[in-house]
Amino acid sequence: YWGEPFARSYMQTEQLAQALRIALAVQAAWREMPLDVHPEQTFVGHAWKPCVAGYHFGSGVFCREELARELLQTESDPTVREHIQQILDYFRGKTTHALISAALRERGLEGAEGVFWAGGWGGHTLPDYGKALHLGAVGLKAEVERHASLRGFDLEAPPPLDGPPPYGSPEYIRQWYQSLRVTCDTLCIVGDRFAQEALRRAEQETDLATRRQLVQTASVCSRVPRNPASTWREALQAFWLLFCFDGIDSPGRFDQYMYPFYRASIDSGEITPDEAFNLLEQLWFRFEEVRAWNLCISGQTPDGEDATNELSYMILELCKKHQFRAPNITMRVHPKTPARLWRLACESIATGVGMPALYNDEAVIPALQRFGIPLEHARDYAMNGCNQIDIQGKSHMGLEDGELSLVKCLELALNNGFCPVHKRQVGPRTGDPRTFTSFDDLMRAYKTQVEHFTKRIADIANTSQEIYAHHAPDAFRSLLTEGCIEKGLDFKAGGPLYNHAQVLTQGIANAADSLAAIKILVYEKQEVTMDQLLAALSANFEGFEDLRQKLLRCPKYGNDDDRVDSIAKEIVEHFFTELMKYRTWRGGGIYGGGSSVFVRGIPFGQNVGATPDGRPAGAPLADSVGPSQGRDKNGPTAVLNSVAKIDSSLYQSGYVLNLRFAKSLLNGDAALSKLEALIKGFFAAGGQQVQINVLNAEDLRRAKENPEQYRNLVVRVGGFSDYFVNLSPELQDEIITRTEHGL
Repeated sequence: YWGEPFARSYMQTEQLAQALRIALAVQAAWREMPLDVHPEQTFVGHAWKPCVAGYHFGSGVFCREELARELLQTESDPTVREHIQQILDYFRGKTTHALISAALRERGLEGAEGVFWAGGWGGHTLPDYGKALHLGAVGLKAEVERHASLRGFDLEAPPPLDGPPPYGSPEYIRQWYQSLRVTCDTLCIVGDRFAQEALRRAEQETDLATRRQLVQTASVCSRVPRNPASTWREALQAFWLLFCFDGIDSPGRFDQYMYPFYRASIDSGEITPDEAFNLLEQLWFRFEEVRAWNLCISGQTPDGEDATNELSYMILELCKKHQFRAPNITMRVHPKTPARLWRLACESIATGVGMPALYNDEAVIPALQRFGIPLEHARDYAMNGCNQIDIQGKSHMGLEDGELSLVKCLELALNNGFCPVHKRQVGPRTGDPRTFTSFDDLMRAYKTQVEHFTKRIADIANTSQEIYAHHAPDAFRSLLTEGCIEKGLDFKAGGPLYNHAQVLTQGIANAADSLAAIKILVYEKQEVTMDQLLAALSANFEGFEDLRQKLLRCPKYGNDDDRVDSIAKEIVEHFFTELMKYRTWRGGGIYGGGSSVFVRGIPFGQNVGATPDGRPAGAPLADSVGPSQGRDKNGPTAVLNSVAKIDSSLYQSGYVLNLRFAKSLLNGDAALSKLEALIKGFFAAGGQQVQINVLNAEDLRRAKENPEQYRNLVVRVGGFSDYFVNLSPELQDEIITRTEHGL
């Protein structure tokens, strides 16, 4: 335990604007935090060490009450215990999440367990690391001072003594610019302190090679991130320090903004390509340690040319060589993608690492243009977090602002808005389905539920956005996102060029399969009455196995059957179109949709009773945009055809489509060519994304039973990869039940 400098500073600066309070407190933490420098690490840097109070991009100002209580029990120094208690007392009701909860209660905006979640998360993003590498902290600071001066602000003037300035007032904006300047100084402090620690370790080192390594590390950190990077090694080290400072999120288009530094060092003769690869490999070891999120390669330049470069290939080679779970590698493809890159991607996938995930520029770019993003900026997209789509250094897309369970909305429609799981009225009263005379009546009830909760999500998310802007501004991301410094607006307050929102969906296949079964059995064939169906669902099919088998025999999404695929298309496009009616508090952007379950298909499923697709109560929901587990019977092409029928230009946030193949099927050039052709066919039909697990179900079962023997088994989950043995038993089972396809 190293102390609480953040809390100490924060508690003493109530007279300042919130942005400046946070920036000063973050600086206090970095001034005092013990630093780790290990001789075996070529690149030094790490995120905050555990503390009771602090700041994080995703949760704002936080207070870890559990850690505080643990320290109160274990800390022997009474002075430290007293300080911890003071922190607990001070931050009670004052954290960002506490303020969001209070605002929602005040506005009467309640959640609905199992139906949706919204707000409460500050969002992933993609800072413009290239800008920071080219300017350095000193250049960023000069840019801040220039824009503040243009607006007539004197950044040297002391703050007034009459309390914090009103939000949005000229004095607030002046102090906001000061917070950016303080953050630039903090970046210099971070580099300087790591340089000093590396020198200290070098003085203690007896091995000459290790000492030289530490001295070189100190030399690099004394220059960056304070100054612009001038070499490949400096760029890699500066990136790592900045990446850790931000909280370890997503690198974004790494091969694009790092390439100039690689090329300069190669062209100058400073290093060889092999030496450059070895340095990049050392960074990959650091990525694996911290569980980084999305790193994107290839794609297009702003003028539409192929963006592939040597780093794109190096990254795929590293992916093949090490099969690490991190970073989460995504590759953008388009008609000009080189054949060599395609083949290397397929070779990497065939190892079983689940990477790269593949994104289709021909589908993603039109989706971004539909939201008003100009073509040259849309071509610069990258993935963030698990798989959400973002524009590096230009946007705050929420990532994510909420999530809605479509199948839960159907369950509510079948119960007149009453939740049979939690035994209370949750949704609007849309009528007793026993009185419905047509399938259209049911669809109207279902859509009314969806529309009701879509508005609720937007209202809650907007409240959360407002609190984040007021209480958890982000100076670092404001420095590295276009529009913020120019407008004098924080990253979380509408400063970026694009301020859209992203809301995800759960249970697409469950809802579509259920609606198709009702349409066919209740309304078309009239083999089952609504009363019988509701009784079977209420009983979780106990005593109704014959009826359940009828439901299971109905058409299932993922088999290229228009009887159900048309319903999937209708319900997804209805929800996303409904979302687009709403605007964000954060800059007036548009609410858009996507589908990536992450690991939430299990808890969402636990809040849904038995459903008309034959799924029992509490079972996991379907995997993102794909079919329900094990329900796709007609091969991978049928799955891809079903998914491609949904208008991908509405998927502004992106989707996740998992396919699984047996490892034995992807041996040899012919098999890899088939895989490539399969993916290209899907993308030609309008598909947006696909990610592939190459695993045998039997291997997964053995790994669950004998985890020690399968420590390095990596699987693709819901938009990210992880070690199979790290997953919960429920999530392991969900992955095992996914269909294993042939080619």
